[in-house]
Amino acid sequence: MRINTHYNKGVYKFEMGSILLITPVENLQKRINETLSSFQDTTPIYVSLNKSQKSTEEILRKAGIKTKKIFFIDCTKGDKEDRETLHIHPRNLESLKYAIKVFIKKIKEKKSILIDSLSTLLIYNSEKEVAAFTKEITEYASDKNVEIIALSPKTEGEELLNKVFNFFSKVIKK
Repeated sequence: MRINTHYNKGVYKFEMGSILLITPVENLQKRINETLSSFQDTTPIYVSLNKSQKSTEEILRKAGIKTKKIFFIDCTKGDKEDRETLHIHPRNLESLKYAIKVFIKKIKEKKSILIDSLSTLLIYNSEKEVAAFTKEITEYASDKNVEIIALSPKTEGEELLNKVFNFFSKVIKK
């Protein structure tokens, strides 16, 4: 699978493939916003590992990003009363993989996946488990022609990132 990356007016445009985007913590939300802006012609699956769906949506709306088409998988201890959002504990990687695959199958239009932030999974799982999860999800997304971008702060999980580099079509350090 070939990836093209275009930069225009401060926004990256990604075309097909899988990208690991490593960025300083202070730039993480900016990169998330840029990524979701590039996904506007798709139906994104947003796997949030460090912010609740409710707070994520609020941040995105303030940045002018439409959230109506986004399928959220909330892996935080956020508001579980929201029946519109799927809540999965980040320790349960099997359920998380299953949910991502079900969303990919159910969404008929062009789709994309954003994982925020991959290194957060290390709090609940071993490096080996997170690497296996990452490998399976990137391979599945690639087989289904689904764009996937996983973000990770530069300062966290360096050993994990070294293990998962090869699962992505492209690695961007920004």
